[in-house]
Amino acid sequence: MFSLSKRTEYGLSALTYLSTLDDDQVTNVTEMANNLVLPKELLAKILSELVKAGLAVSYTGVSGGFRLARNADDVSLADIINALEKKPTLIECVPNEEICGRFPICRIRRPMERVNDQMEGILRKTTLSDFTMEHHEV
Repeated sequence: MFSLSKRTEYGLSALTYLSTLDDDQVTNVTEMANNLVLPKELLAKILSELVKAGLAVSYTGVSGGFRLARNADDVSLADIINALEKKPTLIECVPNEEICGRFPICRIRRPMERVNDQMEGILRKTTLSDFTMEHHEV
């Protein structure tokens, strides 16, 4: 079945953590790594990618750190996966049919394309707010 990479899982955890901070609050990598029980070096690399993707903001200096770049309602699971995964599709040929020489006779591409589109819709509708709300319901 479909599964997220550890990088995406950690990125989702980091962004969920950032979404719980007050608007004027920032946190550093060490604090996040300790609170989330994640490897600090890997988390720092993931946060760098999330900043490049416009999902997090970083501040330098003694009181620097990270915060969410947008409202949690405006960050979808699809945004996070697209920022951290190499190829966020179910099969390689969905975005690029030239990748496969079997394309003219393939019977699975079109149905898988529909599945991919439905999954993309679910991932777009799922936001960081959903994850913070789940935590409060426990």
